[in-house]
Amino acid sequence: MTLTLINEEERPERIAESLKKIEIIDYADNERAHLLQREGAQAVDQLIDQFTREQAITDLHLAAHVLMRLQDLQVRDYAMGTVTSENIESLWKFWREVAALAPYKLKAPALTIFAAICYELEDSVAAQDALTEALFDDSDYPLAKLLRRVFTAGWPPESLAIMRAELHPKICASIFG
Repeated sequence: MTLTLINEEERPERIAESLKKIEIIDYADNERAHLLQREGAQAVDQLIDQFTREQAITDLHLAAHVLMRLQDLQVRDYAMGTVTSENIESLWKFWREVAALAPYKLKAPALTIFAAICYELEDSVAAQDALTEALFDDSDYPLAKLLRRVFTAGWPPESLAIMRAELHPKICASIFG
C-alpha cells in the first residue's frame, strides 16, 4: 500500500469538495435518518482504524463524511464513546487532527470531543481552549456549554469516562440495534 501524502494547502479544498457530495440528514424521513446515522458511526470507526494504522488522516473524503455526520448528536455521542482508557492517547491525536481539518461551522462537535479527552487527561488548559474554539464556531453548541459548566464545577476527570461508559452501549443499541 502506498501512502499518498496530501499537500497541506490542498486539504481544506478537498474537504470542502467532499462535503458538498454528502447527503444532509433529513429527520423527517426517520428510516433514512437512522440509516445515515449508522453509516456515520461506521465512518467514525473506519477513520479511527485508518488513523491508527497510518498515524495520519489520509482519506479526506472519509474525514469529510465523519465531519458531516458528527453534526448528528447520536453520531457525535457514538464517537465520544469510542474513547477508552486503552486508546485515549491515540484518540487525543486523532480528534486534534479531525478538529484541525474541520471547516468553520463544522468544528464544534470534534472540538468538544477533543476537549473532553483533554479534560480526562487532566489538561484543563487545553480542554478550556478547545471549548472556547468550539463556542466560537457555534456559540449555542449544547455540549460545549455543558462541558464548560462541568469543567468550571471541577468535576473529577474520571466522571466523564464513567458517563461515557454508561451511555455508549445505549447509543450503540440505538444506532445499530
